[in-house]
Amino acid sequence: MKPIRRAVDNGYNYHKVAWVEKGEIRTLKYPAILGSSSEAITDMQGGYANMYETNGERFVVDEHVSQPIPLRTGDYGLTDANRVLVNHGLRESGVTPDQQVILVTSLPVRDFFNTDGSKNEDLILGQKESMLKPVKMVVNNRDEPQQVANVIRSDVISEAVAAAFDFLVPNVGEGLSDVFAPIGVLDFGGSTFDVVTLTKDMRIRQASSGTLKRGTMDIVEPLKRKLAAYLESKGIPVGGIPEWKINQVMASGTYPHYDKDDQGRSFQRQIPVQHIIDEAASETVSEIKAFVKQRIPNFSEYQAILLVGGGSLLCRNLFKDWEQLPNFIVMDEFANARGMLKLSAL
Repeated sequence: MKPIRRAVDNGYNYHKVAWVEKGEIRTLKYPAILGSSSEAITDMQGGYANMYETNGERFVVDEHVSQPIPLRTGDYGLTDANRVLVNHGLRESGVTPDQQVILVTSLPVRDFFNTDGSKNEDLILGQKESMLKPVKMVVNNRDEPQQVANVIRSDVISEAVAAAFDFLVPNVGEGLSDVFAPIGVLDFGGSTFDVVTLTKDMRIRQASSGTLKRGTMDIVEPLKRKLAAYLESKGIPVGGIPEWKINQVMASGTYPHYDKDDQGRSFQRQIPVQHIIDEAASETVSEIKAFVKQRIPNFSEYQAILLVGGGSLLCRNLFKDWEQLPNFIVMDEFANARGMLKLSAL
């Protein structure tokens, strides 16, 4: 049986998976949230839902666990928690235990490279080896846990660099498009904003690359405040806005609210709030744009400037002025995952 490929952009906030199915690239994403085995969630038949075992520990992958395990550590890529989250994505994307998997995961630019521009070989090798360790699915207390996936090869690719390959490679298995000038990648992530510039022969220009500690997570608190004030001004009482609602607002640009019709029956309506998101994000995006212009003063020197990551579409309205430039291209949050998949097949 021919091995299958999976690319998992295994970030702190969400994991994104890319793979080829029937000749087309498919993608999915899920929150990077998990708890200990004490957070067990069961289905209607009494079996465990999304419980995994690795290295003698059990975890539950679910965004509704009451005490999520902290993930923001320097060795995140080496942890059991990261490995479990990656394997959850493999299972969700249709991988079965009898299939051999070539797996590609990612590291942020700041972790993939040292400050002098050399590769962080220890961390890269550590993550490669970690992803080869088995993860098992726990379905109940009676049956033996079964391995999720047979990962026969593990590779690690730098985020942002991968997004450039998504732009330059039309499809998995095809070659690079012509590159005749530098490429800039602006990766708007959850906790950081990375600027990576590549020469036309795909080398990283360290002097014009860098990381700003700003991301979509910096938008959450101002969004909660501004959203609550806006809703209350419309006569909609808001006791508190939970994380799941904020996630839905940021994903859809609408706020879910239960209302009542003339007969007193409850129904849910979606209140458009993209303008509130834009207001909440304006300060963060202003800092980001100033940082970008420090690193890339002249966009015209570049074949393309790519805006990617979770914040690319979320804050697109705030980049409308840059979108007037012919070489400024807004991509989506799956650009890294797709690029990893394409790069692994070159």
